[in-house]
Amino acid sequence: MRVCVSPDLCCGAQTCVEAAPEVYWLKDGFNGLVGADGPFTIAAGLEDKAREGAEACPESAIQILD
Repeated sequence: MRVCVSPDLCCGAQTCVEAAPEVYWLKDGFNGLVGADGPFTIAAGLEDKAREGAEACPESAIQILD
């Protein structure tokens, strides 16, 4: 599974981090994946957490790519 975070949509609400700190983190107030080259591969066993974090995003900034 891969995820992609849109830098134009991420508002730094931290809901993804609260839902899935194993996958998402904040850097300078925004999702740590924003601005870095992506999409990102999610480690095996963390797919459900990645989905939970994406679903928690109020801006729908995180896309799950299968």
